[in-house]
Amino acid sequence: AYLTLFLGLIATAAGSAYYHWAPTATTLFWDRLPIAVAFMGLFAAIVGERIGPEIGRRLLLPFVLYGAGSVVYWAWTDDLRLYAIAQFFPLLAIPLLLALFPARFTRGGDVLIAIGFYVLAKVLEEVDHTVFGHLHVVSGHALKHIAAALGAWWVVRMLRRRQAVITLEPRANLYRAS
Repeated sequence: AYLTLFLGLIATAAGSAYYHWAPTATTLFWDRLPIAVAFMGLFAAIVGERIGPEIGRRLLLPFVLYGAGSVVYWAWTDDLRLYAIAQFFPLLAIPLLLALFPARFTRGGDVLIAIGFYVLAKVLEEVDHTVFGHLHVVSGHALKHIAAALGAWWVVRMLRRRQAVITLEPRANLYRAS
């Protein structure tokens, strides 16, 4: 799932460059598609870490298909609702997963920091012209790309620094009905 996230991020760099080089609805499709795939990879990774690795593996493909399908749906209908769900549902669900399910690895809070950078990126995107109006040097859109990149870097940082959590009780017993 993390491989899907990072491949999605690499493809997002290419898609975003393509869109900024020639902004059209077609090139925007290639910008949004890998973003949706990356989000679904992160969501499946966290599901796998918090609920169970097998569940994360089984949900990866349906999640990715949903994310990609949401972009295809937008391209056909000009309706962004499914894409918005692909982007924002994981932002809401991941903190719940972190709070409700036991950690398999340390540094789970780093995911929240990465999400915070992404939320900052979305805010900067919305206040693009206002930021440029105040700074006169850089727009909110340019800062959005930096904030999003910092979020991705924070995930890399988390993966490099974390360690497995050692429990005394077998993990299977944590979910067994009493």
